[in-house]
Amino acid sequence: MKSYFKYFTIPFIITIILAIVAIPAYYSKKAVVESAVRTNSSWDNSLTVIDSAGKMTEEEVALLSSELQEIEEACQTDIIFITLYDSDNAYLDSVRALADSFSEDNGMGFDGPGGSAIVFIDNWSRGGDGGIHSWMSTTGKIRNKISEEEATEILNTLDEIESDDSDPYDVYSKIAKRIYRKGAALRMPYSLGTAVIVALVLSVVYVLINWNSKLGDVTVNASTYLKGGKSTFNVKTDTFSHKTVTKRKIERSSSSGSGGGSHGGGGHSR
Repeated sequence: MKSYFKYFTIPFIITIILAIVAIPAYYSKKAVVESAVRTNSSWDNSLTVIDSAGKMTEEEVALLSSELQEIEEACQTDIIFITLYDSDNAYLDSVRALADSFSEDNGMGFDGPGGSAIVFIDNWSRGGDGGIHSWMSTTGKIRNKISEEEATEILNTLDEIESDDSDPYDVYSKIAKRIYRKGAALRMPYSLGTAVIVALVLSVVYVLINWNSKLGDVTVNASTYLKGGKSTFNVKTDTFSHKTVTKRKIERSSSSGSGGGSHGGGGHSR
């Protein structure tokens, strides 16, 4: 009976380890999300979409707005998506300035004016360079979660818009989902159910592989170390039995991500 149950020792250990990791992470994530309380009364964060360029239907604006409101809570940041057709600001630098100033001028920020906020502006008016320019401005804590390179990479999704007459709703929705994946508070790389499934799969694979193995075979017997009736042991020594390790502390830069009033983000032209 003992030889039968030995096959389940490692699967049991795998399951316990995954449970130890998954269960606390699940409840920690739940507690963080539930404890997030927005403390800014200067900006109404229910306003998440301004389609000034008229690129989406009313139904699409409502759907995107609802999606962004859920992401605001998960990422603990104020978010707004704005479409423009503004020929006076049809260059990347000016669109960036518009996005940064919108956040400041309207007191956006999940944790207070100047706090965690995202302003995405897509100006459909082609500038003198012939491009349509967009910018995603990040402020506060969300800036530390979404780097400038990541913000630019997220906006590369705009290349999926086929023409000036295309409806951008699906692309904007993809951008919203990518913001969530990058910025959600205490995101788990897997769910609790996934952890259980992985544990079961690993357990089954282990049992199948080792069912007919020789884990229980005796490989050492009374004559193993006997040669000609005499005991024989091979002695190995390590010449380098001591080592000296020199450690040097590398000073880290004191600069860090910005707080309120300072902007990051990324841009895109198409």
